[in-house]
Amino acid sequence: MQTIPTRSQRFSPLRILAIGLILYACAFAILLRNRSFEPAEAIVVLVLFGVVFPLLAWAATLRAEPLSISVKSSVSALITLTGYVILLSLYLIGGPQWIDQHLPHPWVDSARIKFFIGLAKKLVVFVVIPFAIFRFGFGYRVRDFGIQRQGLRALRGSHLPVVLVMGGAFLCFQYFASSGGAAFRREHFTAFQLFVGLPLCFAWLVFEVGLVEEFFFRAVIFGLAHAPGFIFRHAGEVEGLGSNPSVIDAIAYSIVVLAVSGVTFGIIWARTKNLFALMLIHAAGDLLPNFGTFVKTWF
Repeated sequence: MQTIPTRSQRFSPLRILAIGLILYACAFAILLRNRSFEPAEAIVVLVLFGVVFPLLAWAATLRAEPLSISVKSSVSALITLTGYVILLSLYLIGGPQWIDQHLPHPWVDSARIKFFIGLAKKLVVFVVIPFAIFRFGFGYRVRDFGIQRQGLRALRGSHLPVVLVMGGAFLCFQYFASSGGAAFRREHFTAFQLFVGLPLCFAWLVFEVGLVEEFFFRAVIFGLAHAPGFIFRHAGEVEGLGSNPSVIDAIAYSIVVLAVSGVTFGIIWARTKNLFALMLIHAAGDLLPNFGTFVKTWF
């Protein structure tokens, strides 16, 4: 009698890994045709974010006790999520700019008010709407998103090592190896800006990038969400794709460079199920690149 594979067999970790590697290899091959693409930088990203940092995250969570959450697998939930990701990608093309055009001019002209407007827009599309969909449409509870009192207590116990190790690793990478860290080193900040501004900027980023991105994005979904920016907002010039990258190049770059950064966070989530830990680590990773803008706005 022929054995029918179960759902867990069809989507085993090894099979998912194989599919991911094939997808990565195809995307890398596509990018090699783009003269603006730097393969050496992509390989460095792959080694650090695809191997070194995931291994650090795995080692730092050896004694971690994951929180208890309930995941309800269903085809309708997957279809709903896919549809929302498509709508979200369309929104990212020009939606935020359209909203700004319809706001009062004093709000848009104020850098400080724009800080809060930007946060509000992100919270609505990346947190509030998806939470409402899965809370009221599929019966998920707040605790199933990794938001639990036990998670806060775990930050003082078995989840503390991964926060310290990975937060420190990302800070070191940004300071010594990234362009964001180079900009931080070139600036001449006062002692007041450093001692007061760094903690305040970190607290802001816990919500602005930590909550927003870690609540919704994981792995490839995180990377692909950036593709519209490369295509329509000329972000490719900054990322080394040329001024007008094709749709295929933008998607390929998102997979090769940006999606790889989600592997580490995926491991931490799988081994802790603690959204608070991810928020803190993500904020640490974005602290130095965002500090200059934060200081210019608030100090």
